Amino acid sequence: GERGLEPGYLVAFDAEVRAVAGMDHPSIVAVFDHGQISEDAQRASGGQLRSGSPYLAMEFASLGSLEGLQGTLQWDELEPVLFEILAGLAHSHARGLFHLDIKPANVLLSSTSDMRPGVKLTDFGIAYAASDESSMDIDGGSAGTPPYMAPEQFSGSVRDFGPWTDLYAFACMLWEMTCGAPPYSGESFVELAYKHMRTDPGGFDPVVPVPSGLEAWLRRSLTTDCRGRYGCVADA
Repeated sequence: GERGLEPGYLVAFDAEVRAVAGMDHPSIVAVFDHGQISEDAQRASGGQLRSGSPYLAMEFASLGSLEGLQGTLQWDELEPVLFEILAGLAHSHARGLFHLDIKPANVLLSSTSDMRPGVKLTDFGIAYAASDESSMDIDGGSAGTPPYMAPEQFSGSVRDFGPWTDLYAFACMLWEMTCGAPPYSGESFVELAYKHMRTDPGGFDPVVPVPSGLEAWLRRSLTTDCRGRYGCVADA
């Protein structure tokens, strides 16, 4: 639609292409091609594709995403998925790239009939490269998906972004996958920001059996002060 022609969207789209194209890992979605839709393609699609809009061709994940599976997976099903996500994050972080939008919808699942079976991290559209602060223009604002955003994202404290920022979102997602709902909920962005920045998560009430040490691991990963969290994926 119209958004595909907006300068800000095009910048974010280009950032995602460059971010993902620079990585090569089985747990990160593979990019095959990108470009702009031609007038011929617009005509051939009956106008469904908009001339001048960007396109991105990447590998297909036939099983969808983790969205909708919250609270339904047993631990022996969930645990290997978690380690694949962490492996993908470790690869990304080693290249100075933080995802900043880890959530169930951005974790794709490929079957054995797909090109590369397993878990794939996708949507690096707001990824931040540690070596180039200009690559992410926050303008003092915030970026991410509120139920999973770390306090430093709500405050727009770019200099505090690090592996711990993605691990915070990963912990929010893991909390949701085991309890059926994320650790914080709210009716507005402001309410969620306050809870993430000023309060501790409530009671941990998993709907599936989990390891006895998981709650303590989650609470450390969700510490408001980023210095209290795990410093890198290997530590986590």
